[in-house]
Amino acid sequence: MNLIIMGIQGCGKGTQAALISEKYDLDHINIGNAFRKNIAQKTKLGQEVKAYIDKGELVPDSYVYGILDDAISQAENGFILDGFPRNLEQLDYLLQKYTIDKVILLDLPDEIAIRRISARRNCVKCKKDYNLIYNKPKVEGICDVCGGRLVQREDDNEATVARRLQKFHQETAKVIEKYRELGLLYTVDADQTVDEIFQEIVKIIS
Repeated sequence: MNLIIMGIQGCGKGTQAALISEKYDLDHINIGNAFRKNIAQKTKLGQEVKAYIDKGELVPDSYVYGILDDAISQAENGFILDGFPRNLEQLDYLLQKYTIDKVILLDLPDEIAIRRISARRNCVKCKKDYNLIYNKPKVEGICDVCGGRLVQREDDNEATVARRLQKFHQETAKVIEKYRELGLLYTVDADQTVDEIFQEIVKIIS
């Protein structure tokens, strides 16, 4: 079974993809994480990708496809793809090479996404994630696990998040429409608890 999960930042894609991956024994493939893994392991592809990132340039799709193909080749029971495709060119590549069974769109209004992302905090020491709305630390500003200081990522401020959401709508709206035309798209209200969202997804998959 090959699935895609999509939605704007802050909709909970990563959380749901991890739950789906565990329940159905699927590889959770996140292109951003795959990039970082290749860079950390200093693979040939990782070194080439790093050169673009270090220069502040967009990574060409040919490298994105290389990372994608490598990750999918290791997925024995199928995959849940998170963060790809972002545009019609990437969608064409994916559909030409792989069978996609269902696409789950986590639907969330922009204003709620901005509020959620702006509330994200990370521990400077152990990197544990928190959210001041639904996953607060026991002591304000202090990590429950290691006692490290909690900080907000530079790009999690409202203005930057709003720009990222606008780019998502510009690029990805056409991809969503294409999935709808193909009869693959299932929409879930992402303004619910993690468990409520997951139960809806399980019904869709089943």
